[in-house]
Amino acid sequence: MGWVITLVVVSIAIMLIAFLVLKQKGRESEDRGSAAVDFSANLALAVYLLVLAYAAVLCRDGLSVTETDVKAEAETLTEMYWSVAPIPEAEQVRSQIRQYTAQTINLDWPLMARGEMSPAATKTLEDLRSATIRLRPIGEENKALQQEALTRASEISHARGIRSSDASEGLESIFVISMILSGLLVIVLPWTLGVRPTRASMFADLVRVAVVVIGVCFIILISHPFSGIGAVEPEALRAAEQHYDHIDNQFPSQP
Repeated sequence: MGWVITLVVVSIAIMLIAFLVLKQKGRESEDRGSAAVDFSANLALAVYLLVLAYAAVLCRDGLSVTETDVKAEAETLTEMYWSVAPIPEAEQVRSQIRQYTAQTINLDWPLMARGEMSPAATKTLEDLRSATIRLRPIGEENKALQQEALTRASEISHARGIRSSDASEGLESIFVISMILSGLLVIVLPWTLGVRPTRASMFADLVRVAVVVIGVCFIILISHPFSGIGAVEPEALRAAEQHYDHIDNQFPSQP
């Protein structure tokens, strides 16, 4: 949000300064060179719209991929819970799966908006894998379930790494810089003629500034998968917690 507020304030300041300068020193009209300026402004507008559209597609795809990754992580946690549920000795592992899921929702998610992850959840996942390795199940069937649970634990660790990478990345700065530069050219080029503003020209200037600022702000607000508009929420993990209760009904905890 800081970027958005700064961009809006700077854009308004530039527009007001331009209006004041042109109001005091601008000429009544200027035809010479207007065709070249119009061509340059239109070219800058085309570049701006192209970068804006491409950035919007990248952001939308990034949000979709991140949401799919979160759903896959929640599904893997549920499958691991299914794997250890029939093992009588795995009560601690079941508890740690629940703890890790809760910490991911309550601790990871607020931090991921800043590109960080909770060390407490990381520690719980490490303890979860260690507890699964230390299981000594009786019977071949339970041993096979333990191996499956270990595979799932490895997949969860991998999914956490992907989520951490998603949280620390966003839209590449080159796109934002390109949009801002091309947008500034769209706004400023008509003012280079030095023509004194009229009501009609001021309205056109307001429209240009609004289009550029709204476009850049929109991209900034959707550029991170865990913050802003359309941010990915931990709904899949909350659904996994409900599945744990269903599994407990099928395989009640044993002391």
